[in-house]
Amino acid sequence: MSERSARRFSTIVEDAEVSARGDFLREEQYRRIAVGTDRLFIALLAGQWLFSVVVALLISPRAWVGTTSQIHPHVWFAVVVGTLLAVPPSLLAWQRPGAAITRYAVAVAQMAFGSLLIHLTGGRIETHFHIFGSLAFLAFYRDFRVLLVATAVVTLDHVGRGIVWPESVYGVATVQPLRWVEHAAWVAFEDVFLVVSCLRGQRELAETSRRHARLELQAKLELRVNEAREASRAKSEFLANMSHEIRTPMTSIIGYADLLLDPESSSTERLAHIQTIRRNGEHLLTILNDILDLSKIEAGKMTIEQVRCSPSMIIVDVASLMRVRAKEKGLFFEVHYQTPIPETIQSDPTRLRQLLVNLVGNAIKFTASGGIRILARCEDPTTSSPSLTLEVVDTGIGLSDTQVAQLFQPFAQADTSTTRRFGGTGLGLAICRRLAHMLGGDISVNSSPGRGSSFCLTIAAGSLEDVKMFEELQEAGLPESGPLPESMDVSALETLDCAVLLAEDGLDNQLLISTHLKRSGARVAIAENGRLALEMALAASLAKEPFDVVLMDMQMPEMDGYAATSELRRKGYTGPIIALTAHAMAGDRERCIGAGCTDYLTKPIGRSKLVAAVAEYARHAAPRGVPLLSNGMVSATTRRASASSDLVSELEDDPDMTELIEGFTRGLPAQAQRLEDALDANDREAVRRLAHQLKGSAGGYGFPTITEAAARLEQVAREGETLAQALADVCDLCRRARAASALPTRAA
Repeated sequence: MSERSARRFSTIVEDAEVSARGDFLREEQYRRIAVGTDRLFIALLAGQWLFSVVVALLISPRAWVGTTSQIHPHVWFAVVVGTLLAVPPSLLAWQRPGAAITRYAVAVAQMAFGSLLIHLTGGRIETHFHIFGSLAFLAFYRDFRVLLVATAVVTLDHVGRGIVWPESVYGVATVQPLRWVEHAAWVAFEDVFLVVSCLRGQRELAETSRRHARLELQAKLELRVNEAREASRAKSEFLANMSHEIRTPMTSIIGYADLLLDPESSSTERLAHIQTIRRNGEHLLTILNDILDLSKIEAGKMTIEQVRCSPSMIIVDVASLMRVRAKEKGLFFEVHYQTPIPETIQSDPTRLRQLLVNLVGNAIKFTASGGIRILARCEDPTTSSPSLTLEVVDTGIGLSDTQVAQLFQPFAQADTSTTRRFGGTGLGLAICRRLAHMLGGDISVNSSPGRGSSFCLTIAAGSLEDVKMFEELQEAGLPESGPLPESMDVSALETLDCAVLLAEDGLDNQLLISTHLKRSGARVAIAENGRLALEMALAASLAKEPFDVVLMDMQMPEMDGYAATSELRRKGYTGPIIALTAHAMAGDRERCIGAGCTDYLTKPIGRSKLVAAVAEYARHAAPRGVPLLSNGMVSATTRRASASSDLVSELEDDPDMTELIEGFTRGLPAQAQRLEDALDANDREAVRRLAHQLKGSAGGYGFPTITEAAARLEQVAREGETLAQALADVCDLCRRARAASALPTRAA
């Protein structure tokens, strides 16, 4: 369709919508006018009934002579006839206001009252004016058909009574045969003007209705345009932020992958490059998981478990994970139990942990000094609906009321400057609130700029009947004495003793997945496409040496995983088939299961998850143990992070990196001094350049905190903002990293 045709079609649709809406508004206005006029005539008919009785009492005895009765018979006539004329249309006006039959009944009754009054007054000419007044009143309906009905009634009345009883109409016993024509002509004369007035009123009402409809349409379109612009702006900002968030780790992945191709790289350098690639890949996976979680929630595909789990163990797990990150930034991290905590609650431990990790992670990200506290309490434990409240309190930058109002909206951050400074996709808190709702609770926030924030997570705890309450919990999450809960057991990777068919067309994935499986003890055969996988699986079954597990990639050449799986099932293959796919949107799992797969794993697949799935379906449980460091020593990172606030490299436990990290940290004080010298010289470009260099190198040596601070300094230098605080943060981190590196690394 051409642009011109599209505009013409849009105009036609708009006109049709305006016309339809205008007709509706006009009918509504007609109905309101009719209802109002009906109510007016209810009062008028009642008044005319009383007036006719008064006329019969006072005027009829003088107009109609010859009666000897003390009460003139017209009184009874007025009472009976007036009642018959007033009651039916009044009931219709009450029961069916605005209906066509109601206004026609009113027109007949109103004109009949005029004829009654003319009769009661003996045909006095003055009373005939009632006819003209009644026509004017009936014109209030703005319906010329009502006037035609009224005119027909008065004409028939004058013709009939003029012939049979002329004295009741004209006041004389003998009249000219066609005198009624004169009366009808005067009525018609008035009708012409009244009908024209009604038609004009209808046109004006139609024009007004169309004008209102067009204004409504324009207002609606403006609202939609504004909503679309706002949505477009929010999504544009989200895409810009997402582009930045994705490009940052992708740049590192691609760059360090190129460095791996350098034949002159030493094994130590290659290991450092691989660790950097892995770290950035995990960060990228976190971003993708946020997007997929939101998609599943919005599609109603997010599933929530309801199992008995230990809230104190979840808090311990999160605290142990996040405390190191907090101490790397020089922040304190505390856990306080404000009330007795149940040993177990009925909830989803995975989602609860995800919620708490997100809230604590945000608190650490947006806090530069001070620290973070987790406050845990159980609300209403003795009632039928107890709840668990976890409050995360920080001393960070805080939020304004406007920022709080949009905080839980998808694709929105507190503001774009915060996004540029701290990063993030704007999905985390939106997902958290929806997950909290699914867990039977909510998330609230109390914050003020510069004074920190308090995020309060509340979830339903389920029945606590016969559940033990821990009354003296320490920060570790356990009473001072007593056995450890079963959830404290630690499991290692499974050991495999099975045959696996891997159907995967990507060489890199073939190597990665098969290596994981072989190192765990599995025997792996590889099929490069679905057709080959089909043939190999069937051939192994016929040879009575079937594969214990088939890992089936769902996107392959020649025959995809869906077709291959369906064909295997059609031919009677009953072995477990686990789908491997990068498609993790809502509905993809159901599609794989519908094709015949036994289970479903999404790429990238972690080694532990892969091995556990294969072990489960191969029905071969491996012995479990506790993994140790290769040198059998306590982790230097853990030891140092718990002992001081010095900044320790994430690669500190790697013996091959020790010398490299030492060399890097040895030069950090000099780099900090060069930054300070550039600031003293007011050379913003030098500050930006030095910050950019530091940003690029710190991450490779396991100092992401320095990378973030250097990136922030580079941004501030580029945008012309005040440099002092950002530069002070970078220099402080550099000196802390050097101080940590200078400490002895082995226990005596």
